[in-house]
Parts: sequence; C-alpha cells; structure tokens
Amino acid sequence: MSAPLDFYLITDLHHYAHSLGITGEAYEKKNHREQLCLAETGPIIDAYIDKILEDKDTKIVLVAGDVSNNGAMESHLDLIPRLKRLKDAGKRIFLITATHDYYVEGNDVGKPVKLVGAEEIPAEYTQREQLLDLYHEFGLDEAISFHEESHSYCVQLQEGYRLLCLNDDGDRTFCGYSKDQTDWILGQIYKAKSDGEYIFGMTHHPTLPPMPLYPVISIHDMLGDWDNTTTVLADAGLELMFTGHTHMHNIGLKTTEKGNRYYDVNTSSLVGYPSNMRKVRIDDNKIEIHSISVDSFDWDLKGMTVDEYTKHHFSFMINAILDAAAEDIERFADLAESFSMRHEQTYKLKAPIMFVGKGLRKWTLGSAGKLLGVSKYIDPSVKDIVARDIILELIQNAFRGNEPYYPDTPVYIAVSAILDKVAKILSHFKKTKDIVPVLDALKRTFYNAEPDDYELTIDRKK
Repeated sequence: MSAPLDFYLITDLHHYAHSLGITGEAYEKKNHREQLCLAETGPIIDAYIDKILEDKDTKIVLVAGDVSNNGAMESHLDLIPRLKRLKDAGKRIFLITATHDYYVEGNDVGKPVKLVGAEEIPAEYTQREQLLDLYHEFGLDEAISFHEESHSYCVQLQEGYRLLCLNDDGDRTFCGYSKDQTDWILGQIYKAKSDGEYIFGMTHHPTLPPMPLYPVISIHDMLGDWDNTTTVLADAGLELMFTGHTHMHNIGLKTTEKGNRYYDVNTSSLVGYPSNMRKVRIDDNKIEIHSISVDSFDWDLKGMTVDEYTKHHFSFMINAILDAAAEDIERFADLAESFSMRHEQTYKLKAPIMFVGKGLRKWTLGSAGKLLGVSKYIDPSVKDIVARDIILELIQNAFRGNEPYYPDTPVYIAVSAILDKVAKILSHFKKTKDIVPVLDALKRTFYNAEPDDYELTIDRKK
C-alpha cells in the first residue's frame, strides 16, 4: 500500500507586473476588457501562497499554466520570487506553461505592452524556449522523462504516484498533442502501470467541455481532438486530468465505450471569479477533491468579500458585452474574445446577436413567452424576470459551477420553452438554422449535471 498523496492545484495566475502600468487611460481601457482582476494579481497570488504555507504537511503544489498575463518578461520575473517563497518553505512545485506565457513575433494578438498614460509601449516579451530556463526549478528539475518538442515531462511525486505535466500549446494554432507526444504519453502510462504506480495528468486546455455551450462557441480553446484523445487516454488507464484555461470551476466525467471513466477537473482562475484552488488527496481507495478560496488579499476591496469583489469585476465586463451586443458589434467582437469567441464567429452571427442584444433589454420571460405562444410554460413567479438578467446569471453560474436551474425549476421550464420555440422557427431558414445547436447547448448550460464541481470523492479504479 502507498501512503496518501496530498497536493494543491492552482491555475491561470495571469500575473501582471505593476511595472507594466496600473493607472492611466491605457490601463483603464485594458482593464475594462478583462474578465480577470488585473492589477490585483500579485496580492491575490500572495494571499493563496500564504494559505498554502499555513499547511505545513502538504508539500506539493501543481500549477496548470497561463502563469503570466500576456508573456511579458517583467511579469515572469515578478512572479518567480513568489514561487520561490513556496520552494524555500519546502514545497515542491510542478508547473506547466501555456499560450499566455510567451509571444510569437509578428502576431497581432497578445503582444505584451507597457501602459503609460494613454500610450501602449512594447514591453520585452518572452519566447517559448526561454520558459524552460525560467521555470526549470519548478518541476523540470525532477523530471524522470522529458518530451522535448512539447516541453512535457513526467515526475515521481512520491512512491506509488506519478504525474504527467503535459504542455499542449503546440504552435498556438492547435492546442493539443502531436502523434509523437501522444506516443510518449501512452508510453509513460504503460510504464507506470507496469511498475504498479498510479499516474494522472495535468494539462492546460480543457479536455472535456466545462459547459455544453463551450465546444459550440470555443472549440479552438479545447484540447485539440479532445473527444478521441480522452478516449485513448482513458482506455490506456488514465482516469484523472487537471486542467485550466476556461477560468470555470467544473468537474467533467466521461465513460468510454469500453467502460473506462475519465475525469477532467477544470479549475477556475486564481485571479478571477470565482477565485479558487483545489486541495486533493489520493490514496489506494479513493480520490478526494476539495475547493478552497482565500478570505482576503492586500487590496482595497471596497467593503466587499473576495467573492463579491471578483464577481463585481466579472459582472462589469459581462454587462459591457451585453451592451455592445445591442449597440456596437465591433466592440462586442473585441470584448467577446475574452470568453474565447472569435471575431469570425461574431461577424457571422451579427444580425441575430444584435437582435437578441436589443431584445434582452426589454423582454421578460413573460413577454417573450406571450410573443412566442408558450405562455403556459411561464410560471407567474418568473414571468417578470428580464431576459438580460437571466443571461447575466447564466454566465456567472457557468463560471462559478454547480449551476442551479435544473429541468424541474420554473426558470429552466420557461427558458427551455422559449428557446425551443425560437429554435423551431430558426430551423426553417437556411441562414439561421446553424444557430439551433447553439440554442440547445445554451439551454443545457442552465444546470450542472453530476459530478459536483466543488467537492467530490471518487472511488479509485482498481
């Protein structure tokens, strides 16, 4: 029997060094486009590090990528001393990087800048190869196997347990695993099994959809060829993967045709809403997954709790998107990129987006139900709810996890009837029938299917 394995997992730190600018017109413009807290990243990260350091017994910390906001060298150099605080206290850190951690010369998107007054000045950027040296002491120095092309590695966490640290950023256009990398991964899984050891993984992009709507609007932000890849991994014996990127707090479960389970533990950004980390224990019989947040951090929270403060910033961003949907499609396209919706998708759907954007301001569930002839499905208790408020709550709930509107709730029944009727109408027209799957996915995003997104105990596969 192996001793229990305990560790913390944090992801999507998106650290932004204050030296890049936290005041002025240019900063305010950038901050209004961020769903994450920008200037606050350092204090939030420090607060979580303090909380981890309070736990003298747990020695392992996993970091699942996007450790910098946009690959500025200044942000990396400002973050590394924070990670060293953990290491100096005896913690072992295993870190992967992702697409926000470096910049490719010539790209129009994601170039790191300094914000000075109203000006954006180019900042020193980080190249992908530099990340190996910058973060070598945070995992790579303990690698028992290294896949050079992808910067992936395998480590022995303790007797009986191995971890695959899987970079999936590739060339930034395909976020997934090449054939050679997949062969290496499978080789590590087979070796661990033959040695009688439990092996699990950490990668950045989600390997299962964190919500039904995600693969419809953000397929390029999932692990490439995710459905087939997860089947291959599960059938090879890998049942547990920790992921980030989406900034959502979600646990997904898939069972392959061969009956093998695969869990994707997708964790919210440390510096966004909701702000959480995972605490995990694995023993010979079960896997226990817990969610932990901090009570405060060194910043003026305006009298709010951490949850209220991060939610306020998040909601401000969403309200700006909803306003833009009704008034300014170009601004909507710009803002929606923060939620992984690409410009080409936005412009393709310009007409329905602006129609819905305007309608959301005035429609209630009751008026929409009456207009569409489905009033009998609208319970009096929800008929006065404004559609815009429902959409805002839907997005907040999707990121927070454990979405509450199950199929027997009045809100779900009303929304389902409205969306089904709209889908039926749109299906008759060639230009709009492609929207029907979006509406179906939107409906299913209102509730959280099992398993629980925050607290979960999994019986170990034998």
